[in-house]
Amino acid sequence: MPNADTMPLSIAHLSALDTPPLDYIEFAARAGFASIGLRTNPAALGGIAYSLAAAAEQAELRRRIEATGVSVMYIELIGLSETTRAADYRPMLEVGAAIGASRLGVGGDSANLAVVAERMAEICDLAREYSIAVDIEFMPFRPVKTFADALQVVRMADRPNAHIMVDALHVFRSNSSLDDIRRADRKFLGTFQICDAPRDPPPADQLATEARTRRLLPGHGGLPLWELIDALPADIPVGVELPIASQFPQLDAQARMQLMARSSREFYASRRKP
Repeated sequence: MPNADTMPLSIAHLSALDTPPLDYIEFAARAGFASIGLRTNPAALGGIAYSLAAAAEQAELRRRIEATGVSVMYIELIGLSETTRAADYRPMLEVGAAIGASRLGVGGDSANLAVVAERMAEICDLAREYSIAVDIEFMPFRPVKTFADALQVVRMADRPNAHIMVDALHVFRSNSSLDDIRRADRKFLGTFQICDAPRDPPPADQLATEARTRRLLPGHGGLPLWELIDALPADIPVGVELPIASQFPQLDAQARMQLMARSSREFYASRRKP
């Protein structure tokens, strides 16, 4: 298990999506995060995203990366379906490469897993030109719902930079098998995002809302997080995705990010306590 005090934590942009990238990296640095994810393409039609298309903005972000030591792990999100054209996302990947991103987040938006795998392979081929890995995130409210679905996609895609993002909430809300995760080839596992939630799920039509606005700090819910952590490789990169603004209206984005980092480290440290 990683040392709670020194483990390099990442933070997904959904944790404070209304915070622009230049502020986000500053807040992340003050909270003690090692890296960030940035939403550079909308996750849904009309959703918040920051394209970072302007060269001046990219240059300023690189300056702040150098000044703070906080890197960009992820850019996101691309939905993979019959209508997805990999070439349309070259500008997004060019931006990612310009700011030093190492991973691209994608989701599966077709129930035909063969189609998702084909589009995954195409995106992986393009991303590889920029030395960027591609992680597919399974979500119970999208067609690629479970870890088993995502594993089938990356196997069929058969690309060395094709991986799976394991999000704690989605694991339990999709009833994904921890044994499947434990037995999976390490090469298919990209990163882990930790959060908590009540043990009992909300109605199916509320799963997306829960994921986007109702997650809980690690250790503040009822999910068997240690069972999941024990099923994952010890060296998997760990990030937090904690959109908790509605729970802490008295805290600004910077204070919330500090709370996320502190609570996550305290959760990992709790295993060491007698």
